[in-house]
Amino acid sequence: MWRRYTSFPAALIALAFALPSAADIDRSPQVVELVRMHDLSTSVSIGNYYLKQEALLATRSLLSDLGRQQDLGDEWNPRNPYWRQAEAALLERAAARIDRDFGSLTWFQPQWADVSRSEFSDSELQALLAHFGSEVGRKQMQIVNHTVSTHVMMTLSFSGKLKDVPGIEEERAEMQSLWNAEDRAMRFSLHDVANAEGQRFALSPLGKKYFVAAVLKLTGLVSRRIDELAASMPLELGADLGRVQPYLEAFRGGRG
Repeated sequence: MWRRYTSFPAALIALAFALPSAADIDRSPQVVELVRMHDLSTSVSIGNYYLKQEALLATRSLLSDLGRQQDLGDEWNPRNPYWRQAEAALLERAAARIDRDFGSLTWFQPQWADVSRSEFSDSELQALLAHFGSEVGRKQMQIVNHTVSTHVMMTLSFSGKLKDVPGIEEERAEMQSLWNAEDRAMRFSLHDVANAEGQRFALSPLGKKYFVAAVLKLTGLVSRRIDELAASMPLELGADLGRVQPYLEAFRGGRG
């Protein structure tokens, strides 16, 4: 079953306390807290949607190639139950890998920690934590997260990578639902007097610096990870042929 992700995993927060450099120990709690404030659920759902697409395309291409190599004939196609079982077996392994190497976000924490430590001083980190811990700051963090997810989607869409592939309807519906909910949640009134502090932060050097760093670098980290996993998908699936050979043998035996 293709898993869904709706929250920032607690394991990611715990992982940050194991940063190797002793020089970073004093700053680690601040970085951990800043990482915790980002909810990348929508960006993850977009990545899951695209990676499921790439897993399906790679799986179907691999099974077609196997059919030709083993002379299985025209009956070896996606309508055949043995093909569908072989496809499901490969997708199960691909889903586990995407869960581990992308959806868990365990790869993301050390990378974003490096960015935070290189971009912001201790005093700036403290100011960011104080602001994003306030009501208006939490709203602005939602805006940052939503801007990142929108840029991740635009990167995939404008590059022509998204295709209309049967079998990813559930992931597409989840992605759209999360994006729409995130879009509604981050909206606020520009005329709200209570937002004066938010406007001051947004126009401040630190506010502009954080928005640019978060949007550009977060989008880059997520998009690069997605591309890396998508590019390695055919090779990973090709190394797992032992899982599908029994279905090919069953198909051959069923033809008598």
